[in-house]
Amino acid sequence: MSGQLRAELLKLRTTRTVLVLMLGMVALVLLATLGQGLAGDAEELGRESGQRNLFGVGSAGTLFAALAGIMAVTSEFRHGTIRPTLVFSPRRERVLAAKVAAAVVAGLVLTATAQALALGIGYVALRGRGLDVALGGAEIGAIVGGTLAAGALWGGIGASLGALVRSQVGAIIGLLAWSFIAEGLLFGLAPRYGRFAPGSASNALSGAAADHLLSAAAGGALLAGYLAAFAAAGAASMLRRDVP
Repeated sequence: MSGQLRAELLKLRTTRTVLVLMLGMVALVLLATLGQGLAGDAEELGRESGQRNLFGVGSAGTLFAALAGIMAVTSEFRHGTIRPTLVFSPRRERVLAAKVAAAVVAGLVLTATAQALALGIGYVALRGRGLDVALGGAEIGAIVGGTLAAGALWGGIGASLGALVRSQVGAIIGLLAWSFIAEGLLFGLAPRYGRFAPGSASNALSGAAADHLLSAAAGGALLAGYLAAFAAAGAASMLRRDVP
């Protein structure tokens, strides 16, 4: 298993996919943090809730973590490299487990980068506007830790979703449509039920300042449950379906 994991990590390090995602994520986090920190309402930014949202911009890394996981799996199906991979290592569940583990690592790295940028730029923006940091060290630590955990879990979910769907375009469109449209409508119209959706669970784990969310611990446990469910479904798909 360790050899398979090293091989999957090597694939991620030596392809341009993660680098392109990293650059896109950095640009997005820079723009969002600068826009919110420099153009946001000073009174709101002085409050704990406003600073949670400012420092929480780093949670955008979770989306890129999921995309990295999807591409780590679907790229092999798209380009046909999954066939030699399975010839070399015919135990498909072992291959998927290694890919999920590698995607977890990639998600952690991506989200750590996003969170570091959000904290650093957010702090400078607050100081530049003469505002004190209202959040304590424990609260900031909870935001950082929760965001990193969410990014790692989303990386694994992305890889599992890629194994289940196989189509790169289909998996990416499905993720984006669910994240930006369906889940937003569900949480907005029925927050009592929408808070149990994966994105809302991730927001709870990351310490987002929003009503109706679960606790951070409950959100983390629920998101881990989603990872387990998607991984099981992806493994079943890998075992039952022929490789094209």
